[in-house]
Amino acid sequence: MSQAMKFFLGIFVLLSFFSCSKQESYTVGYLNPSADRYRFVSEGNYMAEKLREMGHEVIIKSGEDDGAIQLSQGYELLDMGVDALVIAPVNGNTIAPLVREAQSRGVKVIAYNRLINNADFDLYVTGDNRDNARLFCETALEHKPSGNYVVFAGDRFDRNGMELKQHIDSLLKPHIASGNVNLLYETHMEGWNRERAAFEMQQVIDAYGTDIDVVIACNDPMGMGALEVLKQYDAHHGVIITGQDALQEAVQSIYQGEMFMTIYHPHQILGVKTAELVDALLKGERPSGLTAVTTFNGAANIATVNIPSVKVTKENIEEVLIQSGEYAWTDIR
Repeated sequence: MSQAMKFFLGIFVLLSFFSCSKQESYTVGYLNPSADRYRFVSEGNYMAEKLREMGHEVIIKSGEDDGAIQLSQGYELLDMGVDALVIAPVNGNTIAPLVREAQSRGVKVIAYNRLINNADFDLYVTGDNRDNARLFCETALEHKPSGNYVVFAGDRFDRNGMELKQHIDSLLKPHIASGNVNLLYETHMEGWNRERAAFEMQQVIDAYGTDIDVVIACNDPMGMGALEVLKQYDAHHGVIITGQDALQEAVQSIYQGEMFMTIYHPHQILGVKTAELVDALLKGERPSGLTAVTTFNGAANIATVNIPSVKVTKENIEEVLIQSGEYAWTDIR
């Protein structure tokens, strides 16, 4: 082999090495429901931080709890040339046209926490509704094995709201059948809304009085709405009130002995895990290689990654929320 050929072969090998070793860089868009939705913002920030460490660009948009705004933001991100969309939808039904358009352009789509219906896409990352229902019901039944129960479920048009309610119903059924649990009232709450929960709690009191032992509220705002009304009647003492998301106000209430428990979704763990899944998809990993679990959304069986959550009561605030850095004691006391 001539010296010239050896030279060009060496250059080719060197270029090939750098080409293979260079980290591929992509642009990821994250659509969260609203800048006021603390957990979606916090988890999204952890996801963005991890993706940027991996060499990717991240663009975040907040939808102001308006499905039309979020849809417009999604198309804007597609026109900017994103390679992946992570979507925590305001409305899991009306966002479907954006998902179909993204797929037609070869953009990876990940539904985050809330399922997107009637469209095929790559991955669904969410909590474990069956386990969350268990945490709610076990806590209630441990402390109030008999008595008057109220259930405030999430939005009926949100898959999480429906699934949680179904699992709660299943777990409470034998206790209702035995007569130990008297289910006074149950309803779904549009938008998982605090004000609506307060209104419904007032309706319960108007109809049945203040002899209430348990309020299984499926998120913190609804739990705080129920507590707010019960406190007006000085009827909150000893009532087991649940919540979800470990919002600061709810954790303060738990520390003060008012609300009893919340479910915490470790923001950093969720954000980092989602970033790793997005990175794997962008680099060619098939969804079926990331999880064997699927969720049918009306159009397809979507590969699903379930990430477990943690129950928080007054006894483990230090261990779960303070030591993790989620809050400082000055935020709670």
